[in-house]
Amino acid sequence: MPRFAFDLEYDGRAFNGSQAQTGLRTLQTLLAQAMTELNGETVQVRPASRLDAEVCAEHLPCDALFARDWQPLELAAALTSRLPADVSVTRVAAVHDRWHAQHDALSKRYRYVLVQRGSRPVLDLHATWVRQLDHPELLHEMAPLLVGRRDLSGFACLRRDDSDGDDPVRTIHAASWTIEPRPLGTYLTFHISGDGFLYKQVRGMVGAMIHVAKGRKPLSAFTAAIDAGRSAERIGNIAPAKGLVLERVVYDPEPAWLPL
Repeated sequence: MPRFAFDLEYDGRAFNGSQAQTGLRTLQTLLAQAMTELNGETVQVRPASRLDAEVCAEHLPCDALFARDWQPLELAAALTSRLPADVSVTRVAAVHDRWHAQHDALSKRYRYVLVQRGSRPVLDLHATWVRQLDHPELLHEMAPLLVGRRDLSGFACLRRDDSDGDDPVRTIHAASWTIEPRPLGTYLTFHISGDGFLYKQVRGMVGAMIHVAKGRKPLSAFTAAIDAGRSAERIGNIAPAKGLVLERVVYDPEPAWLPL
């Protein structure tokens, strides 16, 4: 039975996350239904990342076994035609039977977008609104402090399942902010890449940095949270899901992707 990898563009705003949940609209459920129609028997889909409700992705790989061989581009086109408007296959590859979209991933890269302005944005639905930051320059100081291999679980949340007992140590390869004034507001974008992330961890980091940049906690509280691991004091709130986008999942070697 041949295995195929699919790279998805995904607008998560109308989904209850990427992982299947009984009775809820999830990406994994919709993919499995569409693939099963094509395959003639049940297909198990394995996404590369477990995304929360409203989180989006520019590139979200997944893989699945099919009962018969397909031309990859023909399969990807047939699959896309069965998906709703907020999901699309952008690339496809035939992969070996042991390839796993999640377990074979070396790193993931996310971005989180804020828009700072006096009024609530109406047209930009993929950015989180913040009215005022008193010390935006502190964002540039805080982000590099996250880089390295350590336990940053104080920025994450517990799932209340078996995964809470897993090793919380992760390697953060890079973290930075860019600030770009535009006609409709100032856009502040956080970029982070690492070998993996805990539940709501990126959003927890963003929420903490926003809290400090608003002047509600000193920079020393952020550095203390980095050093404290799971026992860290929560700084601010978990940032809303709508500003978070999975930009890329990296493999080595990469599948032999064929663009649609």
